[in-house]
Amino acid sequence: MRAVIFHGPRDIRLEERPVPDPGPGEVVVKVGAALTCGTDFKAYRQGHRVLLGDYPSPFGHELAGTVSALGQGVTSVKAGDRVVVANSAPMDDCFWCTHGQNHLCPKLKLHNGAYAEYDRVPAHIVTHNLHALPASVPFEVGALAEPFSTTIHAAEIMGVRDGEFCAVLGAGPMSHMLVHALTARGARVAVIGRSKAHLATSKAAGAEAVFSSEDGDIGVPVRAWAAGRGPDHVFEAVGKPETHLLALELVRDGGKVCAFGGCAQGATIPLDLHRVHYKQIAIHGVFHHTPPHFREAVRLLSEGKVKTNLLINGEIRLNDVPKFFAENADKSIPKSVVRP
Repeated sequence: MRAVIFHGPRDIRLEERPVPDPGPGEVVVKVGAALTCGTDFKAYRQGHRVLLGDYPSPFGHELAGTVSALGQGVTSVKAGDRVVVANSAPMDDCFWCTHGQNHLCPKLKLHNGAYAEYDRVPAHIVTHNLHALPASVPFEVGALAEPFSTTIHAAEIMGVRDGEFCAVLGAGPMSHMLVHALTARGARVAVIGRSKAHLATSKAAGAEAVFSSEDGDIGVPVRAWAAGRGPDHVFEAVGKPETHLLALELVRDGGKVCAFGGCAQGATIPLDLHRVHYKQIAIHGVFHHTPPHFREAVRLLSEGKVKTNLLINGEIRLNDVPKFFAENADKSIPKSVVRP
C-alpha cells in the first residue's frame, strides 16, 4: 500500500508499505478520506514528538473509512462497516485514564496513519473510540470528528451556558468549529480575527458578531457587544502569547479564559496577578478530547448540525501529499480532503 511517512521537519515521503494485518483486538480500516490539519502542518514545519512519537512515523490523524479486516476477539464491528477512527483512547488503568482524562495519560500515544490507503487501529481505540458512521454521511465529514471533538471538550470544560457571551480569538478552521460547539450550547458568539474573508466565514458559521483586529483597538466594541461588561468566556484559538494576553484583557471581571491554542514549549506571558486575584479571572488550558467528546462530535456531524462546507475546501490525491505540504507549509489554508 502507499503511505505518507514523516521522517523529520519538512521531510515527508510517499512510501510503499505492506498492507497491515490486525493483531488481537485491532482492526484494519481502508481509508475513505483523510483531512489535512493545521496541527499536521505545524508538525511538518517543526516536528511534533507529542503527536508523532519517534520518527519515522505514520502521518495524518483525521480519517474515516471502511473496516477491511478484524483481529482476534473483535466483536464491536464487522468487515464492511463504515467507521470514524479517533486518534486516542484510554490506554490502561492509570489515574487519568480512569478519571475521564485519558488525554493526560503519561503513556499517551496518539495514533497516526490517515495519509495512507489502509490504517491499523490499535486495540484500545477499537474498544473505546471507534464510531459507526451512517451511510448518508461522507467520509470527509466523519473525519471532522477529531478536530470538532476538541472544541466540544473546550466548551464543556469552560462550563458555557445558554445566553452567555463568548469571544473567540482567531478566525481559522478551529475557530469556526468552536463557533459551532458554542452555539450548540446556546451561547452568543463573537469572533475576532484579521482576515475579512475568514471573518465572513465566521458569520456564516453562526457567529453573532465579528471584529477585525486590523481596525485598531477592539476592546471597546467587544465590551459593548457583550453587554458593556466584556465576554463571559474568551477562547484563544491562535496559539500565540500575545493573543493570550489579549484574551485576559477582554474577558469580563469574574470571567474565564480558555487557553485553547497550543503555544510553543517555553512560551510565557507577563501575568497581572493583581487582576487575576481581585477580579477573579479563571484561566483554563484545554487539550485534545475524550471518547464522550468524540462521540458527541460524530453525532452532531451525522445530524448535519455543522456547516462542513465552510471547513473543507478542495481535494488532493494521496500521491500529492508531500508536494502539497511543501507548497503550503507556511500558509493558512482551509482543510483539504485526501482521497487515497
